[in-house]
Amino acid sequence: MRAFRRQKGHFVAGLDAGERAVVASVVADVAELLGAGRFEDGPRPGASSPAHPGAPEGWSLRTAPVPPPQDPAVRRLLPDASRDDPEVAGEFRRLTEDDLRARKIARLRTLWTSLVHGEPGWPEHALVVSPQAADDVAATLTDLRLVLGERLELRTDADSEALYDGLAAEDEDDVRAYLASVYGALSWLQESLLAVMLAAPEAGGGGRGRSGG
Repeated sequence: MRAFRRQKGHFVAGLDAGERAVVASVVADVAELLGAGRFEDGPRPGASSPAHPGAPEGWSLRTAPVPPPQDPAVRRLLPDASRDDPEVAGEFRRLTEDDLRARKIARLRTLWTSLVHGEPGWPEHALVVSPQAADDVAATLTDLRLVLGERLELRTDADSEALYDGLAAEDEDDVRAYLASVYGALSWLQESLLAVMLAAPEAGGGGRGRSGG
């Protein structure tokens, strides 16, 4: 894996075929958690023109309360708007959750397509991000890291710092070691993207830091 760098007016990273497959699989898994079908299977029947691109099938404006997600990883992606007022949190979730899911799924689909199909006119290993799309890609990488972080039970900075302690002694096929290696790679890749975004001469390159919405 090679860090993002500026090339021909774009931000370009290098991922070999195996790395692309791993990241694409994680992207598809997170999208499925959010209610999308498997990207590999194509659009769901009857879902080609949802009210919002990427919205779960049957999307409509909610009139009934929406309970918080049961999966803690999904709850990291769709957190409560208020920790102190359940009524405010519930109303905000009712009004915004479907749209937020839709936007996240759409961003995940775009990244998945780039990983699987590449960019015309660029080498196969190149992951190409336009300056205009950089904020969305950075936000999507944050979503991937949030899900992996939850699966790895990373709750504090100390948990993150201790993540790799002892992993070297474990079987390299261990699930936790695998997830930790993917988490580390995505963290490094995101940091390199943010670095080139901040260094980009145009203000529109996304130098607003890490986005999560």
